[in-house]
Amino acid sequence: MRLGLCLSLLLTLCSVSAQAFDPFSDARIRPRFALDGPDELRLILKGQVGLGLYDLEGEGGLQNDSTTDTVTLGTRSAFVALDAVRLALRLETPVDLSIYTAVAFEDGKAYAEGAWLDWDSVLSDAFRMHVEAGLQLPFVGVDDHTQRAPLAARIYWGRPEMHTTLEVAGKHGAFRWWAGLSAAMMRPLKTEGVNDAATKQGTLAVLSYGDARPFSGNGPVFGAKLGVAVPHVSLEAFGFWGRLSAVQGTDELRNRMAHFALLPGYNAADPRDQDDTFMWGGGRLDLRWAGVEARVEAIASQESLIRRWTAYAQLGYVWQRTDAALAFFRTLEARVRVERYRIVDAQEHLRMVDPSQALTWDWDVLTVAVAAQLYGEILRLHVEYSLIAERNGPGGQGGVAFRNNELTAQLELRF
Repeated sequence: MRLGLCLSLLLTLCSVSAQAFDPFSDARIRPRFALDGPDELRLILKGQVGLGLYDLEGEGGLQNDSTTDTVTLGTRSAFVALDAVRLALRLETPVDLSIYTAVAFEDGKAYAEGAWLDWDSVLSDAFRMHVEAGLQLPFVGVDDHTQRAPLAARIYWGRPEMHTTLEVAGKHGAFRWWAGLSAAMMRPLKTEGVNDAATKQGTLAVLSYGDARPFSGNGPVFGAKLGVAVPHVSLEAFGFWGRLSAVQGTDELRNRMAHFALLPGYNAADPRDQDDTFMWGGGRLDLRWAGVEARVEAIASQESLIRRWTAYAQLGYVWQRTDAALAFFRTLEARVRVERYRIVDAQEHLRMVDPSQALTWDWDVLTVAVAAQLYGEILRLHVEYSLIAERNGPGGQGGVAFRNNELTAQLELRF
């Protein structure tokens, strides 16, 4: 642990960092509002607003919504809600150094989603280096191009962490490669809803990693990635490892999983002395050609005595009108994604049908999504339907089925 802390401190002092998915990147939202200041500084304002419709399977309302439904899924009555309003300020300097921030306004509160130093330098025609330090998504995060995030994002890389990372990239003709190292602080274990319509109160959820914040026993997490690409195809492998703390770590497993103590290896004499193993990793294959896009991603992890994996395959097609002068209906996008989530070798010990123990269930999700640019690059429409199946019986069997398929639709404003 002492060696790990030293490595973490060394990386932090060197301000070494790696590039993560940025929802406010110029590729997603072109700079439109900029203010030029003294010393060649440039301040850019960007924003994102979403208005969403959520509709769970089944009829809601009086005598249809039960107390259990409301607690586990949320109301089955369709509703419209304002998604988080996000603003991003970007300060660019003349020396390849930028300062990026992102703030969200949601449910009467405001909080920072990101704040990091960004140094991106092209050292030669064939070599590039990118450095990042601060609050940002893990450097393996990607754009899933859908409103509904896949389980892999909900669990592992969809929440920001405090990190310092380094990425180098090069090319030789049509061949490209990249590699990265990361030193971050452990995020607390929490739950993430499987249904978007019940993210505020639902118990049908998966064990996940929450937003970065300080807590007792917080320690370092180290990561690495390596990727290669040729025209139209890219492949990336990645991994992260560290130690769970006794607070916001192994205690969450004991508290949230009623039968955690039945797992082989549980120390009944001293519940605080638990296996603190933490690791997750996997790979991602991407294909893009003539409007067709495909992705396959798989991640496996171990949190103390819990071993699990998730994988998904996503296929899409983007039809784009080539006339840039067109103001309306520039693109039409169609995608389908199949997901699977499994807890390994623990069904006979952990599994409970009670929805309060949905963290112990397996999940299969099929999502069909359609999106379109309604007005320029500013206004977008997303319509998606997800078929969600749970396996909560003993030994990984089907068990009791819940009606939790859902329709979501969103008007998204990017500026």
